[in-house]
Amino acid sequence: MADRSARVEGVLMAGFSGLRTSLAACWAALLAAAALTVAADFLPAVAGLLAGLIAVVVAQGALFRHAFGRNSGFKGLWWGRDEWRLLGAHLMMLGLFLLIGSILLVVVAAIALGVARVSAPQLDAGTVEAWREAFASAGPAGWVAGLAPLAALAILVWLGLRLSFAAPATVAESGVRVLSAFPLTKGKVPMLFVAAGAFAAPVVVAAMLGVSPSSRLGAAVLAGLTYLFLAPAWSGALAHLYRQSAVTQDA
Repeated sequence: MADRSARVEGVLMAGFSGLRTSLAACWAALLAAAALTVAADFLPAVAGLLAGLIAVVVAQGALFRHAFGRNSGFKGLWWGRDEWRLLGAHLMMLGLFLLIGSILLVVVAAIALGVARVSAPQLDAGTVEAWREAFASAGPAGWVAGLAPLAALAILVWLGLRLSFAAPATVAESGVRVLSAFPLTKGKVPMLFVAAGAFAAPVVVAAMLGVSPSSRLGAAVLAGLTYLFLAPAWSGALAHLYRQSAVTQDA
């Protein structure tokens, strides 16, 4: 337990201690990513999704090049081979999440419908109240149906953390790495979860205080917190863990 706590502390320190140097080396790229994210909130759905994806790629390319000593462009602002590889990696992960998310959605819907039909054979599926009454009268099975969406969400979060080395591996190895980076995070999910929660805390707190991306000011605040704090801290922690994992695997 003490060893695990020390390792978590080391990951957090790696993220926080590298903030100043990452911001100094990559501020142009991070500001560009934040601006793209703000613009994405006010664009049509497809254009907004593309702008948000490009923002993530620009920020990750700059931060991981800096982390691995491969600076380029003006203060990280650059679009080169690393960014194309990162874009490919993100599209592959998006496809994977859509596939697994669709499967989980079908499973959750099947559980909910099965429980509801058993407890209320004459269920009117078109009304919310009928579903509530069916689950309320289902006993323990109703709890299972209620927990199924949470279990599905937990699976997606676990998958996201298991694939979190895809970006650093893609930059470090100069090739698209998605499933090949999966084994590197084995046994590290709790540590990554704690680190992600710590780094994301300011963004979550701001959202809980009512800062909303629906307004330009709120979108700018959330984008600033995301790309001027969360992104560099998280990238520093991932680079730190990736180096350790890559060395261990090579050994």
